[in-house]
Amino acid sequence: MAILSKIRERTVFLIVIIALALFAFVLTDLFRNGGFTSDKASNTVGVVGDEEIGREEFAAEVETIVQQSQGRVSSLQAAKQAWENNLRRKLLKQEFEKLGLEVGADQITDAMAEQLAGDPRFSNEAGFFDEAKLKQFIAELKVTSPEQYQQWMNFEQSMEVNAKSQLYFNMVRAGVQATLLEGQQVYHQENDNLTFEFVKIPFNKADDVEISKADIQDYINAHKERFQQEAKRNIEYVSFNEEPSEDDNAAVKSEIEKLISGEEQNFNTTDNVEEFLAVNSETPFNDNYIFEYNVQGEFAEELLNLDLNEVYGPYFENENYKLTKLLERSQKPDSVKTSHILVTYDGTRVDGSVTRTQEEAKSLADSLTTVIKRDPSKFSELASEFSSDRQSAANGGDLDWITYGALVPAFNDYVFDEARVDSYGVVETDFGYHVIYVEDRTSPKDVIKLATVTKTVEPSEKTLNELYRAASKFELAAKEGDFRAEADSLNKTVKPVNGINKLDESIPGAGRQRSIVKWAFEEETKVGDVKSFDTGSGYIVARVTKKSKKGLMSPEEASAVVTPILKKQKQAEQIKSEITGTDLTSIASSFGVTKQKASSINMSNPIVPGAGREPKIVGAAFAMQEGNTSQPLQGNTGVYVIQLLEKNEAQPLPSYRGVAKEETEKRTRSLMNPRTSPIIEALKNSKEIEDNRHLIY
Repeated sequence: MAILSKIRERTVFLIVIIALALFAFVLTDLFRNGGFTSDKASNTVGVVGDEEIGREEFAAEVETIVQQSQGRVSSLQAAKQAWENNLRRKLLKQEFEKLGLEVGADQITDAMAEQLAGDPRFSNEAGFFDEAKLKQFIAELKVTSPEQYQQWMNFEQSMEVNAKSQLYFNMVRAGVQATLLEGQQVYHQENDNLTFEFVKIPFNKADDVEISKADIQDYINAHKERFQQEAKRNIEYVSFNEEPSEDDNAAVKSEIEKLISGEEQNFNTTDNVEEFLAVNSETPFNDNYIFEYNVQGEFAEELLNLDLNEVYGPYFENENYKLTKLLERSQKPDSVKTSHILVTYDGTRVDGSVTRTQEEAKSLADSLTTVIKRDPSKFSELASEFSSDRQSAANGGDLDWITYGALVPAFNDYVFDEARVDSYGVVETDFGYHVIYVEDRTSPKDVIKLATVTKTVEPSEKTLNELYRAASKFELAAKEGDFRAEADSLNKTVKPVNGINKLDESIPGAGRQRSIVKWAFEEETKVGDVKSFDTGSGYIVARVTKKSKKGLMSPEEASAVVTPILKKQKQAEQIKSEITGTDLTSIASSFGVTKQKASSINMSNPIVPGAGREPKIVGAAFAMQEGNTSQPLQGNTGVYVIQLLEKNEAQPLPSYRGVAKEETEKRTRSLMNPRTSPIIEALKNSKEIEDNRHLIY
């Protein structure tokens, strides 16, 4: 009782203690799972402006894309497509709201009419869209199928977006129309031309210059928009590939050797090669003839020189040990020119509209053959009328030249072996009855029939276990020591991969390895961290060598781009300081180059002969007066001094309306495509966009 009394006295104190304990528990769990933002990140694929893209809806869209592609795209590729779809929808929606853009019911109906055109459910007797039928359909759907009605409401919303998009892009189109003045400017840019002489001093005529880290940083600071980057990672990795060992190779060779030395199972003496291969080979028996000219490969000569029932091998080819036995030698034509009429019947699944029975099909095929034998000229006409092979029926049944083995067995045997040239007959296959005309055959050529036992050499369980131990041992050693030194000790090649993006799926040289990319971008993964990954065909041990944050590039990261630019600038200044006078011949001589001439140069295609595209030089030339010589000018490929000889202005047009119209069409051709339009890119740049796909996929 005394204890209970004391507890009652300290009730408030105990409540505070319990509350603090619970709060500590919650905080521990919160930090374990990534802090206060982790739940939002895990449930939100991204944020566009102030609007979230929910994970469940996004995942459903990704799954739909994967299913529609029938497995041709991966989940990550589908996520990219779904992301672009969502991004476009939300950017446009927010822009519409910002502009106060609205569309009426009539405009939405017009968008639906365009989308549903040709659907018999919404068309009148004349085949045109009928709004009354649409309303009736929606009313019935609302009563009979609430789920499908909700899908229809989603469709209506998408049609509203389409209608607003059309209105929005029409407004933009009106704003990019070229004026008559712009048409006049374009006309003169394309047709005014000039002729000038010039001297080009290549940059390599100057001394080599040094570019410092400070120089690169100054250039980056002056052009920040050009050197923004997404977060990137550099890694290096070593592969441990699943490959059979020498013991694995020897074991398979020994196994296949027993097939020609055993008493019960012997390939040399077996009477039933098909059954022997079914039991002992990893590839089935192929009962087709092979033309000798098609027998190729390292062992072709040995196989062609076999005697009947002689076995060659074991030999190693394409990761397999093989035994090959010669069964037959013969001669056959390798091509036949033939025609047919396919008379199919109900059940063959060739033509769903055919209802005749098999007996009726056989009777019809026999009747057609009788008619054709009496009058061969009717073959083409009857093929067009009766053949269920519509492709050949369009050509009067003609199949043209067919190679040996290209047809189903019964058809193949008949036209290549049984039938005479210029004869008619009926052959049954799984497709129905074929009325066949054999028009011609090539001359017989040597063929052989072979039976081949194959045994694939694969890594054994022991080899796979040793591979796992080797990869694990290397991983531990690389974590504690020098990654490259440890790789060298195993004669392993270290492969560096730079500039990996967080949504990359593949690693160069290793294929799809999304797990490696995700690991490299995990917050807790540090530079120097090492980890092993199971690739399905072995192991990759990777090490992170560099982490680059999103934002402005460092001088080291931008060096490859900036250094050549700054070198050209410094070399150009050096060359300019050495140029004296304005005589082109003298300048050319002092630098060991020649004076050149450029004719019929225009602004729209600023190509300088022998120098390539030089818009700055051509632009400067158009600003000069005839006879004047320019100051030294830096171009793309060197320093120029030019003397303008002649400027020809094109004859003015009575009207520039046609040029303006053509320019407008050129602008709108790319601008107005809703999916590839630079308008979408401009909207992206105007919004804060958070992309969390890499945390989920």
